[in-house]
Amino acid sequence: MPITLKDIADKTGVSPSVVSTVLSGRDNGTFVSKDTRERVLRVAMELNYTPVRSGRPRGSRRLRRQRLDQFVGVWMSETGSANVVLLDQLQQAIRQYASIQATSEEFDYDFGLRLLLAEDLSRLDMLGVIGLIVVGDTALPRSAAAASIPTVLLGEIDHAPQEIATVHLDNFAAGRVVGEHLWRLQHRQVAFLAPSSKPRVTRQRWQGLQSVWVENGGTSEGLLPAPYDTKSGVDLKNQVCDTVDELFGKVGGSAPTALVAFNETIAAYALQALIALKMSVPADVSIATFGDTPNGAEAQAVPITTVRSPIKQLVTSAIAQLYSLAREQSEEEVTPQILKGRDLAFPGELVIRDSTKPALQLP
Repeated sequence: MPITLKDIADKTGVSPSVVSTVLSGRDNGTFVSKDTRERVLRVAMELNYTPVRSGRPRGSRRLRRQRLDQFVGVWMSETGSANVVLLDQLQQAIRQYASIQATSEEFDYDFGLRLLLAEDLSRLDMLGVIGLIVVGDTALPRSAAAASIPTVLLGEIDHAPQEIATVHLDNFAAGRVVGEHLWRLQHRQVAFLAPSSKPRVTRQRWQGLQSVWVENGGTSEGLLPAPYDTKSGVDLKNQVCDTVDELFGKVGGSAPTALVAFNETIAAYALQALIALKMSVPADVSIATFGDTPNGAEAQAVPITTVRSPIKQLVTSAIAQLYSLAREQSEEEVTPQILKGRDLAFPGELVIRDSTKPALQLP
């Protein structure tokens, strides 16, 4: 049975009209707070609601013109607050893109998004979408990688197919800016809490950290890789807590003076684990991370220093890239040569908060 606006309204505690306002992305005079918008989008993702429409309203001459759908499919490998923010920004980006397109006397364009399920990826040509945006830093599903429609990956992976464009945070630069910050604070023993399941992003951030130590003459032992996803059958929180226990629970030896966490969720779990070990942040150990979503790094018991992703720039570029590919494909087949140079990386912004301070220098 298809999910309706009422189903989402019942689960979020708002009216169907508010749900409609959020999912359409259109200005209809109804004010919706940021928290409510994010809650509605999160529930829509959880319930696999589709479509999510965000095109501009059509003019009064719509009945005299041929309607031309310009919907983009969106598939997210993971749910979570970061992807809810991305979905909201994608709505705004496609609405902005629609608003600047020249009107046509012949066609009545209708822009929008459709949230897709994993099983939809094998039948993209039947869904009526002009292109696909894949959100995530994990390997593309075979069905998505083999799609014949224009595809943009909003993320970074190893061996991305030549047929797609990629838009992502500059993860090497992000790792480097965190490393420079911690080095300035006299931290020389730093652990990197990261997953092995996202090899390219993990490697890029690790190499960014390493570059700072190399340039400043730091020792190779000063940076400690700490993968937290090595145990099967253990939930994420306990994986992180167990790894933190291993780093700081040993008697004797030198423990890291700082932790760099892969994302805000990992940073929050690490903070909880340190508190359980009776360690103070940042007096005993500093924490830095990547990502800066609402109710994320800043909302922790100790606000966490982070590299803020340029989300608006990322999603705007992804939408522009996708429609550019769609136009080129409508004129002639897009070749790998055309796609060369369409790996776009954007720098993040270091946001310094209370979780980092100068390392305690022992005599």
